[in-house]
Amino acid sequence: MQKHERKKWGLILIDNIASGSVKKITYKLPANIKRCKGFIFSGNVEGSSAKNYVLGRVSLFINNRKSQPLNYIVESKPLDFLRRKYETLKLEEEIEAGSYVQGYYEDLASAVSFPYKIRIYLDCTTNTTDNKINNG
Repeated sequence: MQKHERKKWGLILIDNIASGSVKKITYKLPANIKRCKGFIFSGNVEGSSAKNYVLGRVSLFINNRKSQPLNYIVESKPLDFLRRKYETLKLEEEIEAGSYVQGYYEDLASAVSFPYKIRIYLDCTTNTTDNKINNG
């Protein structure tokens, strides 16, 4: 049996965000995740064709609150920008297997319609076992 690394995306969904609200984030990495080394945000609010795309601020603690690598302003992107490929943002410290990602998302009350959703995709790897039997 051989072990192979495979890319897997973890999803943290923050939904029903209202104007000025603060949402708690608690996410435990699934047991099959080996580590996470980056992330992508996805957030788009209906009617957000204005020039101000800022939606809110996310602050995350990783590795069971041992470090806080992420304080980030989340923006809603115009549709023509969304058609481009997303770029994964790298974490300075990898998220360890079996640990918690915790923190909060704060709405900065600049969205034009409520409620809305934000998705945080974690760029992770998982070990898979190759169970091929050689009948040679």
